[in-house]
Amino acid sequence: MSSLPLAGLTVMVTRPLPAGALLSELIVAQGGLAIHFPTIAFVPADTHRFEQAITQLGEQAWLIFISPQAVYASVPAIRRAWPHLPPTLKFAAVGAGTASALHDAGYQVSVYPDGEWNSEGLLALPLFQTVAGQKIAVIRGEGGREFIDQSLRERGAVVTPVIAYKRSLPDVDVASILLLFKQHKIDTVICASFESVKHLKILLGEAGWPFINTIPLIVVSERIKMLANDLGFQTIWVAQNASHAAVMETLAQKRKALCQVKITNK
Repeated sequence: MSSLPLAGLTVMVTRPLPAGALLSELIVAQGGLAIHFPTIAFVPADTHRFEQAITQLGEQAWLIFISPQAVYASVPAIRRAWPHLPPTLKFAAVGAGTASALHDAGYQVSVYPDGEWNSEGLLALPLFQTVAGQKIAVIRGEGGREFIDQSLRERGAVVTPVIAYKRSLPDVDVASILLLFKQHKIDTVICASFESVKHLKILLGEAGWPFINTIPLIVVSERIKMLANDLGFQTIWVAQNASHAAVMETLAQKRKALCQVKITNK
């Protein structure tokens, strides 16, 4: 028997590119089989509104990026409008993945949460406790949580939302994926956002629901677990954070339980 941590497991990864492809590679390197099935597509948001917000970035004290996608979707426009941003402007990220995306884009990140990679973790940082009068831009997707915006306004900040993208259902053929579920060939599904969980249920529809609602989900926050439970998913495990390392650690920890389910389903 293979000594690799994920040997014998088939894992569905719903993260979109590029993160989904990288996570799939890590799973394969640890002996698992990865099925990359992104359940979120990204499309541009209202271009006029977005570009208007970008023109205000030079006035801000902080730019807060809520996800790697916020970086990918906004950086080209930021560079065009602001080839040289004011040196007083500081960058913040909700987690290490977002901070890494900013670093790769050539920007220095002043702060991000160490452990709790979400809005709550960022808002708990000392630098965001006293923000009265500060101008802060929050770069995010349309329809996403506005918790950061609302909380900073309550603390006295002047918040400018910069809506860089929209999430949508991908245009995909689900027949082959549905067949894998019906044949009990998928052991667990990784979802890094509530939208990815919700879209999974929508994409597979009524025909797929009897086969996916009992499949163990691995999510990256207690909040996503609660929302996934509300949708009807029965087994939900929470990784320490959204990092690939934390997800891989959870997979390795749950391998014995997942293999037992595989044997039962045969």
